Amino acid sequence: MYLCIVKESFGKEYKLCSKIQIDQVFASGSRVSQFPLQALAHSASFPENIPFKVLISVPKKKIKKSVNRNYIKRLLREVIRKNKLNLESFLIENKLQLALCIIYSSQEETNFLELETKINKLFNKLINHVTEQYIEKQH
Repeated sequence: MYLCIVKESFGKEYKLCSKIQIDQVFASGSRVSQFPLQALAHSASFPENIPFKVLISVPKKKIKKSVNRNYIKRLLREVIRKNKLNLESFLIENKLQLALCIIYSSQEETNFLELETKINKLFNKLINHVTEQYIEKQH
């Protein structure tokens, strides 16, 4: 039963914290890319009525300074918060739940507007991928 009202908040309930689910995402998740972002997605079931949970990763190998890594993570969280409506409504409509891992894979820092366009493209690719992978299997 999915009676989740779509809000523009991005609280703790959207964080992917379960080690078991994180391992499943990395072991058998499907990959969708939109440079400088990569998304690993795996179908999951959460006890909460949340359509997706996200793990955001900015590798130390790519961005050396922790201040800059944390800044990019903060930007990504804000961009996801503002642009999650499309993905969230699609998942609620199809009664799906996803565990997502979003990895920043560029060595250069980026700005908010560029990240916003990239995350929108990534979410659209993810919706198309989920449609192909999960919805067609049900029919």
